[in-house]
Amino acid sequence: MSQAKSAAKRVVLLVDSRRRDLPVAALIAHQLEELGLQCFLEPLEAYRGVLAAHRPHLIVFNHILASHLEKYSQRLGQMGVRTAVLLNEGILYDEGEMKYNAGRFHNDAHIDYYFCWNEPHAQALRAEGFDKNTRIEVIGVPRFDFYKEPWSRVFYRRDPSDKRERPKVLVCTNFVCAKFHELPKEEGDKFFAAWKDRIPLHRDYWTAIGAQHRARARAFEFLDELVAADEFDIILRPHPNEEQSLHHAWFGKLDAQRKRHVHLDLVTNITTQILDCDLEISCETCTTALEAWMAGKPTVELTFEKYPLWFHHDHGAANELCGEPKALVPLVRKLLREFDPANLPAARVAHLKKWCDRTDGQSCRTLAGMIADAVKAAPEPDWSKLTAADKRRGLKLKSLQSVGLPYHFNPFLPLKRFLRPQKYAVKTFAYSKSIRPADVAEMRARIHASQQDVPLVN
Repeated sequence: MSQAKSAAKRVVLLVDSRRRDLPVAALIAHQLEELGLQCFLEPLEAYRGVLAAHRPHLIVFNHILASHLEKYSQRLGQMGVRTAVLLNEGILYDEGEMKYNAGRFHNDAHIDYYFCWNEPHAQALRAEGFDKNTRIEVIGVPRFDFYKEPWSRVFYRRDPSDKRERPKVLVCTNFVCAKFHELPKEEGDKFFAAWKDRIPLHRDYWTAIGAQHRARARAFEFLDELVAADEFDIILRPHPNEEQSLHHAWFGKLDAQRKRHVHLDLVTNITTQILDCDLEISCETCTTALEAWMAGKPTVELTFEKYPLWFHHDHGAANELCGEPKALVPLVRKLLREFDPANLPAARVAHLKKWCDRTDGQSCRTLAGMIADAVKAAPEPDWSKLTAADKRRGLKLKSLQSVGLPYHFNPFLPLKRFLRPQKYAVKTFAYSKSIRPADVAEMRARIHASQQDVPLVN
């Protein structure tokens, strides 16, 4: 490491999900490094290992709501390591959810900087007293930067010679909680345990689960209408956390002729899919609709029972709603024919301004500038307070990195999962979405390539 590099201030970004969070973390890191900082991207589970491994001046968390994270943040504050929060999901339409995430039940954390997607969230934080010790900044939605040049090139560059015979329609489903209707009751109880007594909208969660279970079944009626029209290329994209067996079963029943124009795509990045489609369809309130607006695409929002946990009127009022399967194809035809991406409906412009703050593709740059200002003026933390346990965890992190594995690698996890599937389901899921050094290197290369006239990294 060069002397200049070793003298640079250091920032750690903790990454929860390889698919959802790594791209934006890599873009923030790119912007930070352009400002002269060192930046390390590590799995969320390595939050303790990064302390001795990288000796960071600032750590960015996706939340500090759990009690163990609150306690850890207090220790970081005592050492002089600054902390920041940047949420994975920052659009909270419900007042109860907003208050919960603003820290009504978790207000002992030491947070130096809280980066919000929008002003309503910032106001909720101030109402809970966070502004007494925390600098609250509204910076927009960093991951939405990928819908603007040059960063859209990270995921998509349309071939000018691509002359489509059929419009490409992307159907996004989001029935993550429907599976609890069929699982043992304790699974649903466990999932909602942290919220049921704290967020009014979540108290009657079994009714909400039933409503989403019925909606999931009805969604296939809409899909059948699209397929029967035989005039679209249809991409079906379930949410990554959704039970997908029904999607496979539905797709498997299609005849060979239909399958030529229907694709069940569980792998392609959602940003790529949205940039590549001609129209996006979402199921009640879903962030993919806002992303499609950002990308200048017409959207349809399928409605079912409009249960308050799954449908929010503020979102629906800005969208094209469709509650009957027979009405879907005529509406899709109309939007494909009449939609003008240069003239986004006023309701959508206002909605994006309120809940996403900005749409100029500069959120990551703004965030990086604020972090750089914070750490460049920060004194060196008191590293004499590192414990033997800290150093052991740091050594573990670097050792596993050297062989391309994440911090929480456990060679016995597959066996434990096989022997006790319920007990180790959560750990297995956490490991499956974790980043590895190779993932970070690949995404950094894609970010670099997006600024140059070179092909995307495969």
